[in-house]
Amino acid sequence: MAFDPHAVKIHIDGNCWDNPGGSGGFAVRVEFGCDIERDDELVEYRGYFETSSNRMELRACICAHQWAYNHIDELGGRILVLTDSTYVCNSYSWAIGWSQNDYCNSDGRPMKNEDLLRELMTARRKLARLVRVEVKLIPRRSDLGAKEVDRVAKMAGRMPSHVDRGFPKGKIGRPKNNIKGGAKLYPAGGQTLFIRPYKSDYVRRSIQLFRFEVWDEAKQMFADKFEVYASPEIGNQLHRQNVYHVRMNNLPRYPQIVEILMAMKEAEFIAQKDSACP
Repeated sequence: MAFDPHAVKIHIDGNCWDNPGGSGGFAVRVEFGCDIERDDELVEYRGYFETSSNRMELRACICAHQWAYNHIDELGGRILVLTDSTYVCNSYSWAIGWSQNDYCNSDGRPMKNEDLLRELMTARRKLARLVRVEVKLIPRRSDLGAKEVDRVAKMAGRMPSHVDRGFPKGKIGRPKNNIKGGAKLYPAGGQTLFIRPYKSDYVRRSIQLFRFEVWDEAKQMFADKFEVYASPEIGNQLHRQNVYHVRMNNLPRYPQIVEILMAMKEAEFIAQKDSACP
């Protein structure tokens, strides 16, 4: 992938070893343009005790902007921030719109990692007054710079020394099934379903985020993993090791539990399902 040889290229990468909730790190490496007689330089890396891969990717992007702002007299007229994170690229493209809507999407769903998105927008606006900045998506480990920040970000995550204070703790748990992949937004359409919550996060004072496994009647097991939002009035009633029959709203881009129809212990629910089988 060819880039402007006169531009300063800043490679960034983030990593989380047990995502989310494990230790993680990020790294930032600068390649100066052909008009600047300086060797490539690893300018920053940090490790955090508990975090997520997306938060480390965002922190790397913020750090790149802050470093460029503090060294603007040493740089040329164009900066390229190179990342292999689709999340960072999309967030960078959409953050201006989110910032104008209190960091919510068009349906009112709060964006995750709002604290870092706000910090990134502040750094972006300051730097954009001085120099042209673009964030570009590149393939993972596609060149020497990308390989180096990948290696150092992983190393930093093995030696954490910082606290990611914006990382939501909530009630931490893991799904019990062995289905691979992360939780997806539940395609809410007014359905009722049986769920087994395994993790919760506080998003804002007025909203909580829950991850759960949903009961699959055909398979007779808790299968796919999803995430939904709930008000504190409903969310405070949801606990791990229990099963809930819930009603969803009708917004697939902002799925919310609007009513708890029934609650029971997981063992009671499984016994009930087993007794109903022929």
